[in-house]
Amino acid sequence: MRVLITGASGYLGQTVVHRLVAEGVAVTALEHRTRRRWPSTVHVRAGDLLRPAGLTEAVRDVDAVCHLAADTTVRQTSEHAAELQRQIITGGTGHLLAAMETEAERRGAPLALVNLSSSAVYGRGFGRPLRTTDAAGPRSSYGAAKLAAEEAIGATAAGGRIGAISLRLFNAAGRTPYGSTPSPVTLIPRAVAAVGGRGPVLTVNGDGRALRDFVHVRDAAAAVAAALVRTAPGTHRVHNVGATPASVAEVLDEVGRAAGRAVPVRHRPADETDSPCLVADTADTRAALGWDPLTSGLPRIVAEQFETFHHEHNRS
Repeated sequence: MRVLITGASGYLGQTVVHRLVAEGVAVTALEHRTRRRWPSTVHVRAGDLLRPAGLTEAVRDVDAVCHLAADTTVRQTSEHAAELQRQIITGGTGHLLAAMETEAERRGAPLALVNLSSSAVYGRGFGRPLRTTDAAGPRSSYGAAKLAAEEAIGATAAGGRIGAISLRLFNAAGRTPYGSTPSPVTLIPRAVAAVGGRGPVLTVNGDGRALRDFVHVRDAAAAVAAALVRTAPGTHRVHNVGATPASVAEVLDEVGRAAGRAVPVRHRPADETDSPCLVADTADTRAALGWDPLTSGLPRIVAEQFETFHHEHNRS
């Protein structure tokens, strides 16, 4: 199988590249800005999802695309940020779909697509584990753009030239095979920095009982790899990717245990845009993809974050 990966240099992208190469897949990494040193078997193509002319060449002769590129600044709410999200996520996906349709027509065979979506499409949720059959209600420009991208994929798949699976990723965490950890603005890195004296006191909205769902980046990559061989031409299926529900307070307790001291915290009133329960129901994901997250325990995720934290600061 020949697979093009958009967003290959990103946190999940680099992990998917590593996984697919290990499985013997012929991987092409589509890179926009970042230039990473890849294994010698990885082909690299420069490309920009906002420049459709180059995408036709990028998808030429591939069997499948893992579409992992996105701007993940979920909390930006200005109209300018919203427009950027629409351009990058919705518009970029549209350009990619057009290129894939052209390639499918040229070769006379459908292409497979695995699309990275997000739990942000659910908005506040319903106070229980979320199913993909639940109504979407995004409250951020990021979530709205991801939902629009899903809808565009569904419409394209109905034409028969692609088969697609969208994976609604919850909170990816842990260390990649290349040593990267999640964005420093996410909960676990911020908590580790705070308790390690390298970041501000951690601000928690509400009492810390809000539930979130964490999945190790390697397990998320395993879901992508599993989906890649389970698409069906003319269809678009959606699955959740989460593994370990935990409250904010439970996460901070685990970070405190690993550090040997409590995370310094200040509380402020709950933000009405925050969900009290953003947890995935993954029963259909496990059944349909044969997926079983094996590395998503919270102690392991926190330990890896600390190892990276100490390595970076001992080096500096």
